[in-house]
Amino acid sequence: MVFVTTTVTGWTPVFTLPETGKVVLEQLKETLTFYGISLVGYALMPTHLHMILGLPKVEELSRFVQTFKSLSSRRVKELEIGAMAEKLNIQGEFRLWKPRFDDVVIFSEKQFRIKLDYIHNNPVKAGLVNRPTDWPFSSASQWFQDNPGLIAIDKQFMWLHE
Repeated sequence: MVFVTTTVTGWTPVFTLPETGKVVLEQLKETLTFYGISLVGYALMPTHLHMILGLPKVEELSRFVQTFKSLSSRRVKELEIGAMAEKLNIQGEFRLWKPRFDDVVIFSEKQFRIKLDYIHNNPVKAGLVNRPTDWPFSSASQWFQDNPGLIAIDKQFMWLHE
């Protein structure tokens, strides 16, 4: 498993617009399917995305993230996002995401639980909601209430059995 964080250029809060969040999560779902990667947990915050991924081959991580960021950037660019589009225009080119991303390979169940709790509590800590399950762009309601979310998550760690 790998904990990944990627951030919007200039920490622009582009995902405060519900349509941008939905488009990015739709693209995430498509890219996960294409690469055969499991999504174990996630939270799309106004300025960044946290996710825990189950990868049969960790070597695929960089290519997966690059593909996701490129395709989601194109989709968001097509939306009417007003003044935020100007903040994401760097030297005449639209850049939704910062070029790099952070990743941590998860080696233990304890580390997994810490990262999953961090992801789910991020919207609460940011003052966006009172409970993790109230944030619509998160896997918290799937983990804690078995509600279907915007993207199916893998609570059974199926990538380990492939």
